[in-house]
Amino acid sequence: MTINPARTGWVFFALVCLLLGAFSAKQLFAALANKPLVLDSIQLLPEPKPLPQILLRTAVGDAFAREKFQQQWSLVFFGFTSCPDFCPMELQKLAKLLKLAQQEGKQLQVVFVSVDPERDSATRLAEYVAFFHPQIIGLRGDNPAIANLARFFGAAYDRSAIINNKVLSVPAGAAMPSVAGEQYQVNHSTRVFVIDPQGQYIGSVAMASAAGSGGMADSVDLFWSDLQKVF
Repeated sequence: MTINPARTGWVFFALVCLLLGAFSAKQLFAALANKPLVLDSIQLLPEPKPLPQILLRTAVGDAFAREKFQQQWSLVFFGFTSCPDFCPMELQKLAKLLKLAQQEGKQLQVVFVSVDPERDSATRLAEYVAFFHPQIIGLRGDNPAIANLARFFGAAYDRSAIINNKVLSVPAGAAMPSVAGEQYQVNHSTRVFVIDPQGQYIGSVAMASAAGSGGMADSVDLFWSDLQKVF
């Protein structure tokens, strides 16, 4: 009987595959599962950060604790209702994302935190966010509580006014002096912060800088594409 070396080699190879197949498959799927996400707009943190205690209230006066961020994905944006440019543009984009999520049956909430409590009354805040989408949640509170939450996210902001021909700078967390009236400047971060259903801050995106030649549509599409990957 003649033994074909080539045939024997293939038989041996087949037996090895049968013996190690399941193990190799598990290794392969594990490697694929651990493959880092490739995102176009969201910048992920090295590790998720659990939210701190939150001492803010909605525009209708209800307490909004950190537990409100659980069981759904959330997008948080800091701004003020007198904002002439970035806030209206970003809220339009966030409203579009809410509509996309609803169409896909995804649980998503958008939270707008006012950094200007002196001018942003509960009524004014409620009317402002409702203009963009009835489900956008407006939050307000005292200056230290707002600053604490903004500091957690790394969302910088400050305010300034000209009083007696001098520029008065008011840092985050400090009250705006009454002598400033209502004519003062607010500078704030334009990043959108992403919270997962476990109530953890996982990353952020600057939609303004993410826009390509298509402008607003591009930034919304890129952000939505990334959200679908992490949902």
